[in-house]
Amino acid sequence: MDGQMILGTGRRAKTPYYVERFYVNLYSVEELCFLFVDRAELLEAEIMQRDMVRWLEQECGLSDLAHTLDALLNRRGSTAAYVGAVLEYVNIYPEDVIRRTEEIVRGNDGLSPYERQKAKADYLLGEKRYLAALQQYQSLAGEVPENEKLLLARLYHNMGVACAGMFLYGQAADWFMKSYETDGKREGLKMYLAALRMGQQENAYIDYIAAHPEYHELSLEVERMVKRAEGSFEGTDENRMLVTYQVMKEEGAGALGSSTPYYEEIGKLTAGLKEKYRRSMR
Repeated sequence: MDGQMILGTGRRAKTPYYVERFYVNLYSVEELCFLFVDRAELLEAEIMQRDMVRWLEQECGLSDLAHTLDALLNRRGSTAAYVGAVLEYVNIYPEDVIRRTEEIVRGNDGLSPYERQKAKADYLLGEKRYLAALQQYQSLAGEVPENEKLLLARLYHNMGVACAGMFLYGQAADWFMKSYETDGKREGLKMYLAALRMGQQENAYIDYIAAHPEYHELSLEVERMVKRAEGSFEGTDENRMLVTYQVMKEEGAGALGSSTPYYEEIGKLTAGLKEKYRRSMR
């Protein structure tokens, strides 16, 4: 659709429609269409709401679409049909995108209740809402039967990812090890070592690897992974600032007799990183 003008359908709502499932306010039917296409893998029956239909009619002025959706709800039509009806009416996406979206939504009907709950937690994890995701994973892990080992292992793995996102590397390592113990997959063990590597002093980590020679080869892979991550971090503003402040400390202490500016600037940088962390906890 590059270079093409997209004409609006209906009017922009004065009062937004809040989609609790995705924590987002919508102001137009086009935004609803984007949500359907972008989050197709997470759509299920709960997206079909009478109050959404009323919002489309009253706030967006789309009476014809509202009547179509009302009829679908009255005869208990499928989620795929509901989503398809909206996309076809607004017609801002090509036919193949609409059909593919419908197919994805139709496929969601085959997911188990556990898989659907995991998808919700996965969405929170992808949005870096680590604490909320961790809580949902923990709640779900308490409901999943013990014989669902593959699903449990994936839950434990993602719990480790959420903890790592909050810099809780010790807890992350525990969850990654539990994932490995549940399904025996090498990835869990690799992430376990990575969490240890990030959370421990270097000497302590080296001593641990020396005491566990069976992890030696895998630790080399982890080291390469850490080096790649460090390479990515080198270009960030935070890293450049840290290098500069370290120079201030080492060079300024002799000339000025004090390293106070270094610690003041580190404090400012830390405050900024803390704010990023707080946003991830919402």
